[in-house]
Amino acid sequence: MRRRVAEIEAAVRRILARSEAPNGLAKSLENLSRLLRERLPARELPAVELRAAWARYREELQLAYEGLRKSLSASRVEVPSIRPTNYTRSIFHALVAIVLVLLVEEVLSDRGRWLVPFCFAATFWTLELLRHISKRARSFLLWLFRAIAHPHERYRVNSSTWLATALVLLGALFAPLPCTVALAVMGIADPTAAFIGRRWGRTTITAQRSLEGSLAFLVAGTLAAAVVLAIWYPSLPLIARLGIACAASLCGALAELASRRLDDNFTVPLAAGGGAWLAFTLLAL
Repeated sequence: MRRRVAEIEAAVRRILARSEAPNGLAKSLENLSRLLRERLPARELPAVELRAAWARYREELQLAYEGLRKSLSASRVEVPSIRPTNYTRSIFHALVAIVLVLLVEEVLSDRGRWLVPFCFAATFWTLELLRHISKRARSFLLWLFRAIAHPHERYRVNSSTWLATALVLLGALFAPLPCTVALAVMGIADPTAAFIGRRWGRTTITAQRSLEGSLAFLVAGTLAAAVVLAIWYPSLPLIARLGIACAASLCGALAELASRRLDDNFTVPLAAGGGAWLAFTLLAL
């Protein structure tokens, strides 16, 4: 690992020496080079401290990389964002979806389906504005949500804001059935695909998506949606339930593959809800 870090740091220095990068990009490269060199954990650290030191080093480099990514984006150079494995985030993602399914089916009225998420979306967008004009607010919010935040969300609208916005549209456009199916697909299929893709993904489809992850999304989303339909809509024929579940999951998987500029927490629920609505219209007449 130390040899690999040294190779990367040397490559960054070579880029800096021969490039005429804009000030912002050069500063990001210099910051990355300095972190690679100066923050590397010392060899003489006791074993009990070494793991924690490498974890801190990793977090610092992730933030530096995202700063560099932002500078490259300003120069119209797109590179992948960092999405490290985060089991806390995945579990939170699934639990939120389950709670939302229960609220939609058991508590919320037709108006409440869009009004309640609208209140959350308005709050989240206000916080987004606040953290983009105040460094202190940004630091506090990143610290508050550090357990579930990805590094790239330091510089971009976070996934919770996009999700709340998608839920407003879901509640306003669709009846409970497409909403709950979309929530099930989003809550279960997305973290499942992320886990399978990172661990076993070998066949690349796009920059950050693999065939294995997409297939896992399709299977997990179909099963999750089928369970929701079996619980709350048992009167539907089995073939209709399976068709709706599969259509929603397929549309969600395609939306995830196509999501580059828009966050998949916005596109996936809407695509899955649209797929569920279309399949219900065709199969449950």
